[in-house]
Amino acid sequence: MASRIRAWTRRVLIPAAAMTLPLTACSAGGDAQAVLPNPEQGKVSSFALGELSTRYDVDDAVAGSAWSSSLAWDRSGNVYMMNAGGNFDILRMTPQGKVSRFAHVSYPGAAHGMAATPDGGVIIGGDSGLLQVNRKGASGFVRTSHQFVEPRPIGVRPDGSIIVLDGKSVWALKDDKATSLYGSHGGKLAVFGTVDASGTAYVQLTGQTFADMLVLPLGQAPHRLPISGKVPGSRIPISALSPQALAPALGGGFYARGVYSVGNSAKYASYVIHVRKTTGTVLIKATHDRICPAGEQYPALDSPCTMPWFVTQMGDRVLVMGSNTMSGKTVPALTVRANTK
Repeated sequence: MASRIRAWTRRVLIPAAAMTLPLTACSAGGDAQAVLPNPEQGKVSSFALGELSTRYDVDDAVAGSAWSSSLAWDRSGNVYMMNAGGNFDILRMTPQGKVSRFAHVSYPGAAHGMAATPDGGVIIGGDSGLLQVNRKGASGFVRTSHQFVEPRPIGVRPDGSIIVLDGKSVWALKDDKATSLYGSHGGKLAVFGTVDASGTAYVQLTGQTFADMLVLPLGQAPHRLPISGKVPGSRIPISALSPQALAPALGGGFYARGVYSVGNSAKYASYVIHVRKTTGTVLIKATHDRICPAGEQYPALDSPCTMPWFVTQMGDRVLVMGSNTMSGKTVPALTVRANTK
């Protein structure tokens, strides 16, 4: 199944834009003392993600897409980054932008899902099953009451249960016991998702829009996402956009990176959206396709630069990061002020 998903995505990765503040100052130990850009209201800043650390390759840790790499978030606001396959490092980034190595992992196959666990560790999934990594970096495979085929952990609910995608089904895993939350034998693959602070899981199905997103509230029946809102300056409803990466929002709901295809052409407009309950708010709109230099600011709703892949909240900012190279150049990351309304 992993090969089919990777073939479907074709690793369509996209570049980024520009920044305003100096990023780093090297310490005697060789690590970078990171200062994340602080964009003005209504502006988007770009910066060199790789400069957050002189010791670890942050660009490589998020070099894939939501189908081949993973991010996870803990309750303290730390972000864990994994570009997996065989032997790899899991990097951890604090809300201040400080990067360190959390663990070195040997996984015998393709790993493509990760969630932070309440005990300070992470759980990884892929075509070789579930691997638990504790807060000290030690790891071991997890035996569960259900035999997963290709599990993808996407987040943890307040009760400690881990939400796991597996093909066309969604499960809650707690104390090694798996409980079915959703299954559709004739439906589409559940390819990625996230879990918000209330325990609601949001699951994206293959090739679907926001209107088709599967919502699984804690203790309630699954349903589709009834989302309102329009793209600024257009008649395009946010419900018509196609999500490509999701992350929980600290104030509730989730952030998403989405695209909208212009007609039947290959030209896309890219967006960063905050979804809270049933309302979507666009934070970044980018309709152009070029690499912008790091170190500048651009209008957030009229960015001239394409955007990277992953979206994540870091304190009062939202970061968009992760891409391959374009024309031999590494694409910078983006940051914008978080939506706190």
